[in-house]
Amino acid sequence: MCTVSGKFFCLILNWENGIRKRYIAKLCLFLMPVASALEILKTYWGYPSFRPLQKEIIDEVLAGTDVLALMPTGGGKSITYHVPGLMMDGICLVVSPLIALIKDQVHQLRKRNIRAEYIVSGMDYREIDRVLDNCIFGKVKFLYVSPERLRTELFIERFRQMKVSFIAVDEAHCISQWGYDFRPAYLEIAEIRHHKPKAGILALTASATPEVVDDIQERLLFLRKNVLRRSFYRENLHYIIIKEENKRRRLIRGLKTLQGSAIIYVRSRKATREISSWLTNDGISSAPYHAGLSAELKDKTQQAWVDGKIRVIVATNAFGMGIDKADVRLVIHLDLPDSVEAYFQEAGRAGRDGMRAHAILMYSVSDIGRLKERVEWNFPPVDTIKNVYDDMANYFQLAYGAGINQSFPFDAGAFSIRFDLKISDVYSSLRILERDGYILFNESLHQPAKVKLKVKQNELYYFEVANPRLEPLIKTLLRSYSGLFDDFTKINEYLLAKRLRQPVEVIIQNLKYLDHLGVLEYIPTRQGGQITYLTERLPRNNLIISYEQYGALKERQEKRALDMVKFVQTPFCRSRQLLRYFGEKQEEDCGKCDVCLSNAMKKKGTVELENNMIEVLKKGPASLQFILSSIPRLKQDMAVELLRQLADEGVVERTEEDKWKWVDKD
Repeated sequence: MCTVSGKFFCLILNWENGIRKRYIAKLCLFLMPVASALEILKTYWGYPSFRPLQKEIIDEVLAGTDVLALMPTGGGKSITYHVPGLMMDGICLVVSPLIALIKDQVHQLRKRNIRAEYIVSGMDYREIDRVLDNCIFGKVKFLYVSPERLRTELFIERFRQMKVSFIAVDEAHCISQWGYDFRPAYLEIAEIRHHKPKAGILALTASATPEVVDDIQERLLFLRKNVLRRSFYRENLHYIIIKEENKRRRLIRGLKTLQGSAIIYVRSRKATREISSWLTNDGISSAPYHAGLSAELKDKTQQAWVDGKIRVIVATNAFGMGIDKADVRLVIHLDLPDSVEAYFQEAGRAGRDGMRAHAILMYSVSDIGRLKERVEWNFPPVDTIKNVYDDMANYFQLAYGAGINQSFPFDAGAFSIRFDLKISDVYSSLRILERDGYILFNESLHQPAKVKLKVKQNELYYFEVANPRLEPLIKTLLRSYSGLFDDFTKINEYLLAKRLRQPVEVIIQNLKYLDHLGVLEYIPTRQGGQITYLTERLPRNNLIISYEQYGALKERQEKRALDMVKFVQTPFCRSRQLLRYFGEKQEEDCGKCDVCLSNAMKKKGTVELENNMIEVLKKGPASLQFILSSIPRLKQDMAVELLRQLADEGVVERTEEDKWKWVDKD
């Protein structure tokens, strides 16, 4: 999908090599119509202009250079590879570790009539084969893959045959052992570069320290260092850290004081249910969200929240990636995140629309101790990890040497009970086995059923005549779904059962029979947890958990936990602390965080302003704007903070009319 100027640009790229190629390509960018990238943005996404840094990144990609782009959460990273991917000849390979995000992005591209495919764990071999063939012979523009797929012989063989424009690496910090979410499978990206040496790399991340920035470029084999960064400073976001023992009381008051859509992050599934119940009982619409919910319920809950039917989502960190909701006014943490990186990424989901938003973190003394304990839980003894590995193979009845690239349904709770293991040890061991490249653990998988007809229409007619028992199912399939002769099409066995007034078990049995006869290909629905073996099952002694690497990873996680504690306990501008952590300097305080507001109130005579505010409210309920107009020296940020503190002390309260009133305790 090249313009005339784009084709000219591609010819130049093929003509020159090495350094000269890079400079001529960049020169051609100046000769190309400036509107080409902008027109694609307008046509497919409807945006009138690029966000900061997007166009600069796109220019680097079009020039064929390797580039690492650092952009904060919600900064529009996907546009930086979608736009050049449509401008350049060939297919853009997108590597991402987040299966839910992969599926969502492919769905969004297809809605815009852009051909996109994905390959992730748990897919049937026939599906993978079809996708790869389409990428070679079809007009697919984007192929999304999870990093584990890069190492398979099937992928490498077909990848060599593809015409690849460039490779986009999302969540690029996962390639660094210094990063907070290291995944060994990401190291395969450097290996596949050897098969397409002319394809440039666009690496993207929203959270990387200076050490990780250097490591990403080295591990992705950048020819030269090339980093484009957008400031991580969020002018509209107010970071508030509160030391609080009674979080429930403070939470409810905070939600009644600060209006708007909210995300509340907690550590456990049980807490999501409990806190959501508290809020609902207090008249605040909310719902729990965690990885253990069914895919249908998660989608329903998420959509209700996006549509504004539910105000608050109470979630584990399973929620948030790829969520397209710009008007989140509050992100509240009721537990300490494992690292500053995780906190920054989750807090950054507030206020993506550029309007005023708050990121509030509440912690207690006991939370600090629990954070340190979690590091220990995340690193069980090596013998425990090997026990889980052996027990898991027995659970699946998997022989030595078998299992590579095979997927198995997995219920972690049932498994832990059967083998008398702590559930925390099971989860931690699985994560370490995953990080070391032995397995892939998908805690919540939903793959809808798919069907593709293998026979021609006239052959299908004769088959129906010869098999009248199966004719109603075939006709219902054809009436309910289009494109069955062309490609795999998602179907719903329960819908078919309802329309045919038959048990769903009968529908599934008949579809399997039709598959056996070669009339169609049927891939059943898959739901629940799943383990995929990335290597064959190994004897216990051949399972290598490097003590040196294991110890180094634990040390780094302990340091990240200490950095998190230091962040919440240091009475210094929160924004400047965060920017300094990510290697960015800011000379002035933000003036909006809890530390800056507290310092400002001390300097400007808080007591006097408080008394003035109470005198105004004693005359009757008043809106925030009325209070500000009545006290000229009072600024809005300070007024909000004072009202919040006075509400916590029970001196004032908010009315249903969104006004404030003085509480007469006499």
